[in-house]
Amino acid sequence: MKTFVPSVALLCSTLIFLNSCSVSKNAVLTPKADSGNENVTTFPCFVVKTDGSRQDYSTLKLVTGVLITPHLLADNKIVIEAKDVLAYQDDKQFAVSQKLLLTTKITYVASETLPGFAVRIASGRLNVYSRKFYNGGNVATEYFVQTGEDGEILPYSKSVMADLLKDNPKASDFFNSKIKISPKSKKLIAVVDMYNSSPQFISKN
Repeated sequence: MKTFVPSVALLCSTLIFLNSCSVSKNAVLTPKADSGNENVTTFPCFVVKTDGSRQDYSTLKLVTGVLITPHLLADNKIVIEAKDVLAYQDDKQFAVSQKLLLTTKITYVASETLPGFAVRIASGRLNVYSRKFYNGGNVATEYFVQTGEDGEILPYSKSVMADLLKDNPKASDFFNSKIKISPKSKKLIAVVDMYNSSPQFISKN
């Protein structure tokens, strides 16, 4: 079996064609599956383990419930525990472990993902992740932003966004405008979509 060395070039090509990834400490990278056959079809679901290795599956399901420790079930038979996962992609979403988030806040909410994992809700030059956490007796949502696939995944704040948007006046102006969109997360997504779709960021390669 070949040994894969994640790289920026490999990351870019894989993201374009597979919309998936593999992980390092501060980034989610994407090595191709070790098929040994160029004609093999890559499965859409995968798990990136804490050692950086990636395994593709035909199905991947989040299992939760009363008296059940949240885990992933691959191909209807393989149990994968949260502690062994850095990132995963099922047929609905891509999620990363809180180990990759630049925050000291730990959460154990597992309503839509493995406990403490953040879901990517926007992707491109800027990525946005959302994570559930307990706020008193309620479950609230916090957001994280990331530049590209190799940037740190930072807690969202106005100052962080101001810095990330400084090279795109249009997106920056919209972000700083008094236009109100409910919920507030929709404005964040709209700004990021505007930033990511800007012609100045379209690669000429």
